[in-house]
Amino acid sequence: MKNKRKNGFLMYLLLGITLLAAVLVVAVRVHHGNEVKQPEMPGVSTPAPADALSFELENGLEITSVGRYAGSFVEDGSDDIVSDVCAITVRNNAENTVQYAEISMNIGGESYCFKLSTLPQGKSVQLLEQSRQPMPESSADMTAALTSYAIFDPEPSLCEDVFSIDTQDTAITITNISGSDITGQIYVYYKSAYGDLYIGGITYRTGVEGLAAGQSTTLYANHYSTDYSEIVFVSYVQ
Repeated sequence: MKNKRKNGFLMYLLLGITLLAAVLVVAVRVHHGNEVKQPEMPGVSTPAPADALSFELENGLEITSVGRYAGSFVEDGSDDIVSDVCAITVRNNAENTVQYAEISMNIGGESYCFKLSTLPQGKSVQLLEQSRQPMPESSADMTAALTSYAIFDPEPSLCEDVFSIDTQDTAITITNISGSDITGQIYVYYKSAYGDLYIGGITYRTGVEGLAAGQSTTLYANHYSTDYSEIVFVSYVQ
């Protein structure tokens, strides 16, 4: 049953990622006027219209495109299959990793809400509208505001001097290489990703209570894919 659920999630994530690839290609063509070859991915073949733009928010966040999404709805962890959901791409141009942010938008008189977590400097993320609102006819007359914002302090880390990590689909193996026992809670945080682009504002996590020096454990990570996921940071209590 777990393998069937995992395969279904990956299939629909691929569906959404493939459509996203088409959206980004259209956006690049609109912005630069250059011919770009679409990456070959299984799933869908119908490009969705997208508007490339540059809309600067506070604290170094920038909306770079508005488009349409079809595939697995990742934002609430439900993985429901959706289509024609409004999606935006947001880039972090600031020096700090964003821990959490909310963006309120108004497009053509309709209100849209987007939430993101764990966005490092220089990274971009595709966000799906929280209530699954459909893509508007046009991004003309768009307004947007940052309504909530927090950064990590201190900056998040993979704690590579404390842990080594190995991964496979739906599983993350973590080893305590620090030389000392760790008795508190350990969490590994990861996001879905397509190349350098994060998919969804959600950050997943899996964890264990304590690891002795040299000890390893394999954690179940239902949404982790070796091809389309990235571990973003590790936290622990000594």
